[in-house]
Amino acid sequence: RVSRAVQSSTPTAVSCQLGNWGEWTDCFPCQEKKYRYRSLLQPNKFGGTICSGTVWDQASCHGPTACVKQAQCGQDFQCKETGRCLKRHLVCNGDNDCLDGSDEDNCEDIRVLEDDCSQYDPIPGSERVASGYNVLTQKQAQSVYDVRYYGGQCETVYNGEWRELRYDPTCERLYYGDDEKYFRKPYNFLKYHFEALADTTVSSESYDDANDLYSKVKNDESVSAGVTIGVGAAGSPFTVTAGVSGSRGSSVLNMLRKYNQKIYSFMRIFTKVQTAHFKMRRENIMLDEVMLQSLLELPEQYNYGMYAKFIDDYGTHYITSGTMGGIYEYILVLNKERMETAGTHREDDKLQNGKLLEPCKGGHNSSSGDQTRLQPIHEILRHTNLGPLETKRQNLRRALDQYLMEFNACRCGPCFNNGKPILDDRGRSKEFSTQRISSELDGF
Repeated sequence: RVSRAVQSSTPTAVSCQLGNWGEWTDCFPCQEKKYRYRSLLQPNKFGGTICSGTVWDQASCHGPTACVKQAQCGQDFQCKETGRCLKRHLVCNGDNDCLDGSDEDNCEDIRVLEDDCSQYDPIPGSERVASGYNVLTQKQAQSVYDVRYYGGQCETVYNGEWRELRYDPTCERLYYGDDEKYFRKPYNFLKYHFEALADTTVSSESYDDANDLYSKVKNDESVSAGVTIGVGAAGSPFTVTAGVSGSRGSSVLNMLRKYNQKIYSFMRIFTKVQTAHFKMRRENIMLDEVMLQSLLELPEQYNYGMYAKFIDDYGTHYITSGTMGGIYEYILVLNKERMETAGTHREDDKLQNGKLLEPCKGGHNSSSGDQTRLQPIHEILRHTNLGPLETKRQNLRRALDQYLMEFNACRCGPCFNNGKPILDDRGRSKEFSTQRISSELDGF
């Protein structure tokens, strides 16, 4: 008879390892900077030391040649700082179509649109839709679309029949305000419709294992970034709100760590709300000017470090259509041993603790729901009016494939105790946003 070796319950810690720095790039005269990169050789696992420093580095330099910005706008107007090209009719029209406002400088006669668009606020939540999206971290990145650009148009969207009830202290009267019935639609939004749709029923799911629950939450996070969630034992609710700047899965993970014993089971109660549907422009997209600058500064010759930094800043993908809304959710933690002792059935406990849903109010505007459509970040270069960018698009596509392999949580390898590898971004530098991979979920 062959006996099986007993696997140690405490795996050996594996520390993070970074490779050696690569060669510096040539000096970019207009930036007066040079760059270098090092790869992630080994992610930290099982409580190992995390990497110190970043995988990107830059330094000031002075190139042998002077900075010469190519004028590519012909007879059109060129923004001073970013080099964006604008049609002449957009100059001195009252809108800052350049980030630096140079299109509205030294205007003797400002041609204001027939409709006074200054009274309309931008569509709420449009900045979130304009952001890139990182499928590995499941977080939003910097802006890809320019939501401040209107293309000289004054197009508005109707906010339904909703009106805010207000009080005028001078006249001592109540009245309905109409100033938020219309919002100005940015150029990059092809369609936008407000709608108030919500599930008429509250759904519930039961889980015997914390790992199964966490997997479900992480899967749902990829389609809804704005949620209000609660995790707690019966009778002691505890809620945490995770907006688009936070990771819902990470929030749930931190709260579930103390409930990873086998004596616990879980009940997930949730409902969805949809507030708007949108579709982005597919052709002649106006990129965010900061992204435009970063794109123009990428070298024609392939350099993985610089292209990977671009992907890290602006996301692996961008949004093309979807819905705005959120999820109201509560996770009830049940002690199976106590339930068996008391003779309590799961359905009875569900009815008895129905009031635990009350803390779950609010939510955030975010791209959510299974109708959200994403495209790889390199595809957006096909749909701008910036001229020939095929070389950079191919470089970006090549870098994306390498980036997805380098920073994928699967590199952590198999976890012990039924654990799941996750992509962790602790220790983000203010200058660079370095992803680190860890699988420290011992027992979870």
